[in-house]
Amino acid sequence: MKSSEVTSAPATPAPSPAAGFRWRRLVPLVTVMPAIALILSGVITWINLGGVDDFFSRWMLAFATALPVMPLGLLTLVVLDRVLGPRLSAWPRVLATVVLALCTALLMELLMATAVTLSNQGLSAAFPAQWATAYWRSLPAGVVIGLVMGFLIKPRLNRWMAAA
Repeated sequence: MKSSEVTSAPATPAPSPAAGFRWRRLVPLVTVMPAIALILSGVITWINLGGVDDFFSRWMLAFATALPVMPLGLLTLVVLDRVLGPRLSAWPRVLATVVLALCTALLMELLMATAVTLSNQGLSAAFPAQWATAYWRSLPAGVVIGLVMGFLIKPRLNRWMAAA
């Protein structure tokens, strides 16, 4: 068979790199965000209810309530990063990351404490006091999560997304 007689198979279109790239951007939403919601909803449910007999079912209900709040928190955090990022660019990187982590913790705890306390207690006359207790007592967990996100998770996610 001569090289001019070689027939080629019909060309199949190559997969679009854009489709894979879109899926890569969704990974933080489907992995990191539910993990954070699970941890914080558990902490806040424990603060609100203590060790009640049906703690696990109440926690899962609080988690299901908190999960839809997470994209709103993520969107707000992106805006916060874009607003504060340029203002903090002259600061040392570590200090800027700590400030962003603290702002993240304050904001995420606000959203999560509201959603989980509403799920656990409902909207009653005791809600403001219950919410304030849940917010302030769960804030240390939020600060730890914010610092871990700022120093460990976010840089790794940025490198992973850039490699796409």
